[in-house]
Amino acid sequence: MEDVRFAVIGAGMAGLACAHELARADARVTVFERARGLGGRLATRRIGPLAFDHGAQFITTRSRSFSRHAETALRAGMLDAWRPRIMEDDRAWPAPIEDWWIGQPGMSALVRPLARNIEIHGGVAVHELIPSQRGWELQTDSGRQNVTFRAVAVAIPAPQASALLGPHGRSFKQIADVRMAPCWTGMFAFDPPIDAGADARRWTSGPIVWAACNSSKPGRPHTPQCWVLHASSGWSREHIDLDATEAASLLLQAFEDSVGYRLPTPVHQDAHRWRHALVEQPLGQSCLADEEMSAGACGDWCIAPRVEAAFESGRSLAQSLLSMVGLSSRMLRP
Repeated sequence: MEDVRFAVIGAGMAGLACAHELARADARVTVFERARGLGGRLATRRIGPLAFDHGAQFITTRSRSFSRHAETALRAGMLDAWRPRIMEDDRAWPAPIEDWWIGQPGMSALVRPLARNIEIHGGVAVHELIPSQRGWELQTDSGRQNVTFRAVAVAIPAPQASALLGPHGRSFKQIADVRMAPCWTGMFAFDPPIDAGADARRWTSGPIVWAACNSSKPGRPHTPQCWVLHASSGWSREHIDLDATEAASLLLQAFEDSVGYRLPTPVHQDAHRWRHALVEQPLGQSCLADEEMSAGACGDWCIAPRVEAAFESGRSLAQSLLSMVGLSSRMLRP
């Protein structure tokens, strides 16, 4: 039997969960990721001795399949529990009702087991999907790929997925109904350390909605003390065109205002702009697939703003694509 080739666009949790399930059904899978690393918003930035989990802060596990994935990562030393002291506005929180987990040694460790034995082209952005009689060809920033893929899975934020798939079927037009919010993330290191009242703080109003002491997480460097701040979606939209230096200065001032005292000058400060960070209006289904085109899309934006949702969406799309091309999904466990 001739090999069936799949292309997966995006190497975050959704894309690699999809690729992993396709590969388990003996399909040939190639993943294209425009960044150099894996994980998407499961990201940790390292600068010398400093470490900042500047995307997703933690994961929770609710479904059986994702809990099983987390258990595998835990046994492999790629996952650890984070039990921070928490405040919301000025009130202390009891312990979270569900466990919070982080990747080790960084957040992207959560996707690495899914990437084993998968062909991944990092640093390659896909700009256009070109339909042909035999399937799909891809136009990338390194040129047109000299490969035809039987089916394509697009596992990138909804606005980018819409740009790629929108021209190729009416069913993909509904991606435009998904709404995702931007987020400016501030990264600050203090030496000596500061006391912000808790290891993780949330605010229900104002420019800052989240502040976490990254150094309170197991396996992260303790000194200098590293903090990650997330701006509100409203503030991020209003300041979307700032450069990182300006954004970092404004976020530091907002953090000072939120904790109520003058902070020492950080030994390091920076900011990162996530243009598509948080799902505000999801698609409302596990994935989006077009049988006539042998293509589909997946991501947390299909279901809910959680890493687990991205995992479940990727698995769901894999099953749909396997069915479309006539491969058995009997190897897929629930």
